[in-house]
Amino acid sequence: MDVWVKLNASTTGKDKIFRLVQYLSRLVWHNLESRKNLRDTVARLKILESTFSTFRKLLRLGKSLEVLHGALRTLHLHDVVLRVTLTLSRIHQFLFLLADHIIWVGRAGLWDINRDKWTRISNKFWLGSIILNLLRDAYEVLVVMKRRMRYPASPVGPCVYEGAPVVKDVCRAVPVLRPVVAFAEEHRDVFWDCIKNLCDLWIPLANLGHAKLSPGTVGFLGSVSSMAGLVAVLDPLAKLAPA
Repeated sequence: MDVWVKLNASTTGKDKIFRLVQYLSRLVWHNLESRKNLRDTVARLKILESTFSTFRKLLRLGKSLEVLHGALRTLHLHDVVLRVTLTLSRIHQFLFLLADHIIWVGRAGLWDINRDKWTRISNKFWLGSIILNLLRDAYEVLVVMKRRMRYPASPVGPCVYEGAPVVKDVCRAVPVLRPVVAFAEEHRDVFWDCIKNLCDLWIPLANLGHAKLSPGTVGFLGSVSSMAGLVAVLDPLAKLAPA
């Protein structure tokens, strides 16, 4: 209940929950689509996906100005790489959300628009924002690696986390995953941001026709990305800053 209250108390938390439901709906209806006796269920799930997609657009109305204002703050960051990537990313996100607002106006029947055109514009700016975020993630990983080379950690045993049985079993079963697990625990913010952006990357690529992905695959990637976003909302140490 505490988790629900925390998520429901913020617009970002609500958006992540609705986004998870939206992409899970796509994942499920695609897997059920081949079954003729479940056509009604598939149709309902498609309506559910579309409803949550439209509702999320309504929930984000006006957020474009908030993002643009955030770009003014990142202009004063001391780190040049962060300043450039974050500022350009926010500008792209502002334009993505602006196009998203126009799409919602069209869906609501308030203005006759070319939905395909504006959807394509929206996806282009979304893709640009994600690429810039991934460049920032790569830079953050590079900084961590350089820090480790400068201040090497003490040798670890068979598993670096004796207090976590599941993680310990994974370490022992697949030794090559040990550094990945260690990085995920020590730098949760960078790890979850990378997961979110890597999964999100393929969605606009698929929407723009640059990658051939099934609706089920897009639903899976969107679900994973949404869960990574929820982790960042629930765990302050998993949120990459400055964001």
